[in-house]
Amino acid sequence: MGLTWLALMVLVGGTLPAIVRGFLPPLPRRVSGVTPQAVVVLGAGRRQRNGEFSLTTRGLRRLQLAARLAHEHGLPLVVSGGQRKAMAAGEPSEAELMAAQVRRRWPSLQLFLENESRNTWENALNTSELLADRQIDEVILVSDRTHLPRAILCFQSQGVLTEAAWQKRLPKQAWRPSAGALSMVPEIWYEWVALVWYHLRYL
Repeated sequence: MGLTWLALMVLVGGTLPAIVRGFLPPLPRRVSGVTPQAVVVLGAGRRQRNGEFSLTTRGLRRLQLAARLAHEHGLPLVVSGGQRKAMAAGEPSEAELMAAQVRRRWPSLQLFLENESRNTWENALNTSELLADRQIDEVILVSDRTHLPRAILCFQSQGVLTEAAWQKRLPKQAWRPSAGALSMVPEIWYEWVALVWYHLRYL
């Protein structure tokens, strides 16, 4: 009976934005004086249906914010994500899928593709090389709030200063149960584990 009540309390707590917000991995200390020279958006995976590849809902959400910021600030947009294996098979990378979306809706944006990275560390490593070729080392970095702490640390380790940007998903009503809040719980736990792993392997 006690375990049942505990499980119920955990489930209910996971629906409350105030509780979920408290478990988010903290963003690294913000570096003052960042003057972004580009906007970088990280891919969130592909999905396949009837032989056609498309971006995930999370990926589209990130891309829309990033393209809007690039347009508003008059900055180039860097789309990052892909795998050599997919490219070798003739499949579009995440970066190519993102680029196609941008060209349809924001054709005037200056666009750069990084389409070989397989994870967040490679996003940072490969994108920093692309940026260095263009004398860029300060960017607006767009991803999900859960993912940004790890992403920022990876980019900072490559000498790229970042200003974080993300689409807010938690409702303003802190104590009103929300399915959106509950959907973030698995992401949060994944990111805490990933942060430990990245500190052991990369950072």
